[in-house]
Amino acid sequence: MILLALDTFDSDFMEEHCMEALERMGPEEAIDPMLQKANRRDQAAMAVLGKIGVDDEEVVDTLLDYVDSNPNLQQPAFRALGEIGTEDALEPIAQQLVADEADVPCVTAVKSNTPVEAIHEYVEEHDIDLVVMGKRGRSDPDKPLLGSITERTVGSLDVPVFTA
Repeated sequence: MILLALDTFDSDFMEEHCMEALERMGPEEAIDPMLQKANRRDQAAMAVLGKIGVDDEEVVDTLLDYVDSNPNLQQPAFRALGEIGTEDALEPIAQQLVADEADVPCVTAVKSNTPVEAIHEYVEEHDIDLVVMGKRGRSDPDKPLLGSITERTVGSLDVPVFTA
């Protein structure tokens, strides 16, 4: 229904609200229309593709096109690739980080677990001596201190955690 409304009603107001609904729901049937919009540099469509989270080669390739080609679309593309969460989607992000700061080694890893447990496993398996992570997640960007995952990670790891 939302895709039908998006196609039928020709107003910025309806498009904005349809895109918000698609981002919340992340339905797989929205992949093709969102790919078309993403190919027209639509950041909201990129966010929907990330929320859908399907490891589709065309989706990942479309998002990767913006990692190198357009600095204004790099962050939305990174965010969507991070949501997809597969190694193929995350590796370009790690490579970009390495390119930006060659002295800092960076690797990608995909784990199946809760975020805090996955971080713990990775730290133990690879003898990590410092974890760097964001202060807040997207669920509550206005929270004044730390997001819930960051808070649990900081409180439970035996290695220092740098939050930014």
